Amino acid sequence: MLLAKNCFAKDNLKTRKTIKLGTLYEYRKIESAQIVDNGEGKYSFLLKFDGIVEIERHWFSLMFQGAIGLGNDEHYPRIPGAMSAAIHNLETVGGNEQIIRVRNSSASVHREALNGFIFCMSQVRKMKDAVGLFPDYDDCWYMTAAKAHNLGVELSTLLRDRIFSGRESGNHVVDPSIPLANLSIHCRHEPVSYLGREIHISDTSVFTVGHFMQKIWDMSFVNPPSFLKEKEYRFSFTIVVGDKILIPIVDNVILSAEKLADWVL
Repeated sequence: MLLAKNCFAKDNLKTRKTIKLGTLYEYRKIESAQIVDNGEGKYSFLLKFDGIVEIERHWFSLMFQGAIGLGNDEHYPRIPGAMSAAIHNLETVGGNEQIIRVRNSSASVHREALNGFIFCMSQVRKMKDAVGLFPDYDDCWYMTAAKAHNLGVELSTLLRDRIFSGRESGNHVVDPSIPLANLSIHCRHEPVSYLGREIHISDTSVFTVGHFMQKIWDMSFVNPPSFLKEKEYRFSFTIVVGDKILIPIVDNVILSAEKLADWVL
């Protein structure tokens, strides 16, 4: 398995020896029609429960973000980014300390990820499978998928260095008023999930409420099915100082990546 990066020839990692990380918000407004996604990192779902469906209590609380009280629940889990739910029909038919049972219910759930840096590639079996995925680009570079973890580590290190050097030079990547002591970069990487806007869950469906909530926990890894052909494998970077997530104040950063150029096939 390979990871492919379609690009313009002038930007090929082999020759330019740099990598650009863009933010989710940049991808919403980028000029190229072949890669723009006006809803990048945000999505609204119509969730329908057909028949009687059991929902784990913590998922129920998370889904409705405390809008519906559940007995003695004083706290409910939260997720990074905005989440809201509009209940169209909700009929509860029992439950216990672990689960809630609902019947023939529906709700609209809106999720939006926190803004952060991402790096997008395509997961393909052979080099030829990446040809034509993005017709406007005239070049492509490849790396073995086995190097995905190492790539995430190296890009995290380069991003951390860029944040510190930017602080010294005045080319700030994050809010200059926030001290950078204990700065860390958390990288998550995996294939993007492609979810439709209407999701049906029943007591016999393989796709459960738990699966749904886990998928939308980090919306930076969810896209509409219309982007399925891109076969996207994504790296997402969260900048943390202490227990605070820092949001980039720039749309992108260019990282010097001479070492990574040696990994290119």
